[in-house]
Amino acid sequence: MPIKPPGSDYDLHHCIASAGYTFCEILGRCIRVWEEACDIPNNCLTFYDGCNTCGVNQGKITMCTEMYCFAQGTPECMVYEPEMVIDPMPPVINPFIGDGH
Repeated sequence: MPIKPPGSDYDLHHCIASAGYTFCEILGRCIRVWEEACDIPNNCLTFYDGCNTCGVNQGKITMCTEMYCFAQGTPECMVYEPEMVIDPMPPVINPFIGDGH
């Protein structure tokens, strides 16, 4: 039996299993599950699955267009939920101390 060099164990999706990579169908690419989750981000609102545009609610697909695909594209989140930025409180000025002079 011939010895295979490290990193030569590609699967059908060209993921290298000996390096810890598995294919994520949702994201359409090879990932390491301990580095990245194989799911749609919770803050994604619109997801492109490689063919159709889908609505998303809390990381779950709610509805999709039903287009015919001539070629499969790369899945990706197209629209993210805007981040809420809360301004910090203004500094408190003590009227009894004055300006320090």
